[in-house]
Amino acid sequence: MKRAEYLEICAKLSQEELNEKAKAIRARAAGMIPPQVQALFSNLDAQTAVEELSYPTAWGKTHLYLVRRSEDQGKTLPVLVNVHGGGWTLDHGERDLYFCRRLAMGTGCLVVDVDYVLAPEYPYPAALEEIEAVLNALPALCRSYGGDPERVILCGQSAGGNLLGGVAVRHKVTAPIRILGQILCYLPADNYNDHFDGQDLDPRGEQTELYGFFYNRSMEERKNPDVSLVMAESAALSTLPPTDILTCGKDNLLAEGRKYYECLTAAGVKTSYRCFTESRHGFLVNLYDEWREGEAYVTELVRSYLK
Repeated sequence: MKRAEYLEICAKLSQEELNEKAKAIRARAAGMIPPQVQALFSNLDAQTAVEELSYPTAWGKTHLYLVRRSEDQGKTLPVLVNVHGGGWTLDHGERDLYFCRRLAMGTGCLVVDVDYVLAPEYPYPAALEEIEAVLNALPALCRSYGGDPERVILCGQSAGGNLLGGVAVRHKVTAPIRILGQILCYLPADNYNDHFDGQDLDPRGEQTELYGFFYNRSMEERKNPDVSLVMAESAALSTLPPTDILTCGKDNLLAEGRKYYECLTAAGVKTSYRCFTESRHGFLVNLYDEWREGEAYVTELVRSYLK
């Protein structure tokens, strides 16, 4: 089945049917984490402290986790805002929190881990608006919890990278914060064009397209530059903070991640690019392929901004 045919079928589903499909996908995903990986999730419990918040923002109450090294309690720390992946659809989970514990240990940052609202229950632009609200509330959050709003770095994986990139393109964050850079990992950067070049979708391709449909119901909506970042005009991109793009060599999102890097470079944005050629999508949080090398790379990027 071609992409256009599949999206036509999706368009005939009711909201209840979409919600049920999402619930089933989430249930399957929760059962796919290998026991040996789950066993690692508690490794840093003693070395790190996690505070779970329902923090008031202009969007409503946003679910956050604040993660820091245990030894840094009471200190004012640089802030690393993390936005998880999962096709705009999958729940924040222990693997995401473990990734944030590792980032806190490696960088010495206060990691603000955003558990944003999910599609299809909350389609575009809900998650974008919520993340904008978090960034606008960051100065107050920093005053209360020991963060430095003058040293803020953004880090997003997959859909989280798309959301952070979209927030940057929208230019609606007005709070007095200083964003030193954004690190966008294996992000979907083009939700309009066919990733599969007109070929029939395999089951994984169908799931990829279903995630995209959960978030964006119409093709016109997908042309928006805060959804398909590669469609942003150079003028809108030119004022973005320094941006690092990380891709995977065994990922159908590889080409669009590379294309967004080229768009940023053409717009004059200070940009770096790194492809982990032997890795699959999501390797950083799923702990497979070159995840150790990838984590070391991301950690060093954060440290370089803080220098």
